[in-house]
Amino acid sequence: MTYHELYVYAKSRLSDYEAMCLMEDIFGIDRLGLAIHGSDIPESGIEFMTAIEKRFSGMPLQYATGKAYFMGRQYFVGEGVLIPRDDTEVAVDECIKFMTGNERVIDLCSGSGIIAVTLAKEFPKSEIYAVELESGAYEYLEMNVKYHNANVKLIHDSIFNENCVDGKFDIIISNPPYIRTDIIPDLQNEVQYEPKTALDGGNDGLDFYRCIAEKWIPKLKKGGKIILEIGEEQAKDVSKLLEMQRITQICVVKDIQELDRVVFGTMKK
Repeated sequence: MTYHELYVYAKSRLSDYEAMCLMEDIFGIDRLGLAIHGSDIPESGIEFMTAIEKRFSGMPLQYATGKAYFMGRQYFVGEGVLIPRDDTEVAVDECIKFMTGNERVIDLCSGSGIIAVTLAKEFPKSEIYAVELESGAYEYLEMNVKYHNANVKLIHDSIFNENCVDGKFDIIISNPPYIRTDIIPDLQNEVQYEPKTALDGGNDGLDFYRCIAEKWIPKLKKGGKIILEIGEEQAKDVSKLLEMQRITQICVVKDIQELDRVVFGTMKK
C-alpha cells in the first residue's frame, strides 16, 4: 500500500486528525509530505496498521504511537506511565518564574519525566532530581532523560521514603496521583489504560499531598518554593496542608479552563 492508501484506510477507522498524527509519528510525513510522496510505498506498513487497530480498540493515541509531546518536546510513553497533559504546563511555568539557573530542584512522582527534563533543558546549570517508584514509569523516565540528554539525577524509590536523597532543596515540584479511589472506575475509557498507581490518590485524593507536606517540606530551604499540581476541587485542602508546615504566601493558579490547577507557596524564613 502507498502512503496515501494507508492514510485513507486510517481515516476509515479513525478521525482525520488521528490518521494524520499516525502518519507524522510513524512515517514522519505531514500533509505536505503526503501530497508529495503519497504515491510512494513505505518499507513496511505493519507498525502503522498495528497502531490503527490499537487506537480503534480504544487505546489512547499516545500509547498507540508510543509518543507524546509536552512544551515542544517529544517523550516516549507506554501503558506503564501516565500520559503527559497540557495542564502540567501551569506548574512548570510557575516553577520557571522562580528559577534563575542555579537551584537544587526535586520532581516528586516524576512519571515520564516531563517536568524534570523541561527544567533541566531550560536551566542546565541547576541540579535537578527526579523520584519515581513504579518500574514501568521509571523505564520511560530513564529513556526520556537519555533521549533529551538532560542532566537529571534519577532516584528509583518511593516519595514516602524521604531519605532516598540527602540535603535540602530550593524548589519542590510535583504532579502526584490525586484522584479519589472511588472515582477511578468511572473515568473515561481511555484513562482506564493508564496505570492506576499514577492516578490513585487514596480515599480523599490527598494521600500524596500529606506525604509531601509531612516528609518533604522539612527538606525545603528557608525561602524555598513548593509547587503542586492539584485536582480542580483540592486547592483549599492542599493549601491547608501546606500552611500546617510553615508554608506562607500560598497562591492558587488556574489553568486555561479557569479551573484550579496549581498551589504554590514559600517556606517561612
